[in-house]
Amino acid sequence: MQLLPRKMASISVLNSLALIVGFIALYGQVNGLSLLGDVGIGNLWRLEDTQDVWIEGTSNQMNTLDQLIVAKATGFQKKRFLVQFENIPANCSVMWANMYIYFYRSGHANWNTPSQAPNIVRPLQVYRVNSGWQESQATSIKRTSSQNWNQPYLDGNFNGGLLNNIDANPSVLSTVTWFIGQPSSYMQFDVTGAASYWKQGGPNYGLLVLATNEDVDGTYLRFYSRRHNEVAETTPFMTVLCSY
Repeated sequence: MQLLPRKMASISVLNSLALIVGFIALYGQVNGLSLLGDVGIGNLWRLEDTQDVWIEGTSNQMNTLDQLIVAKATGFQKKRFLVQFENIPANCSVMWANMYIYFYRSGHANWNTPSQAPNIVRPLQVYRVNSGWQESQATSIKRTSSQNWNQPYLDGNFNGGLLNNIDANPSVLSTVTWFIGQPSSYMQFDVTGAASYWKQGGPNYGLLVLATNEDVDGTYLRFYSRRHNEVAETTPFMTVLCSY
């Protein structure tokens, strides 16, 4: 556990990616559920990624890789990913919560030309997952080795419609757009709705991330998973601000 000095309490701009990552850069890598500090109106906590996996196809299992992928490249199946974080501290009254995932590049198969697999803008959405899953067993069909999702990909096809409200809640937690040429960096998503639900006693089965135009051929987007260890601070994490 690391506690920030009280002089940081004068900071008023709280819900900022630069601020949060700045805290971590200043005070070092923090592993496990950690109190980042008192920020003047509440305590800021960091929650680590406990499991994650990207899903595609029927039986492909992608848990051994150090990346999470969304959307689809020309000639490939669409991809989504699941991520789950530590439980929120017991005495926390949630003010807001953000998820951070590190985008490192877009991509396509080596044999595709840029005209065959062009970079396109990808709006990304986050949803709360309703069913339990295991990262070492989950695919687009299965959530565990012995249990299927109610529908593939947690809903069949997105196609502008709602998720099935069985495996995933259909309410969008947040939408963040990836733009062509965006540099490698953390992307921030507001997940306050999910954090509040978990804190009120709902089961924490994590989050689903997808691109709204995931069926459109182009390039896919790669993010680092919790298995990536080449760079100290690139893995997914959440921050939660708890009121006093």
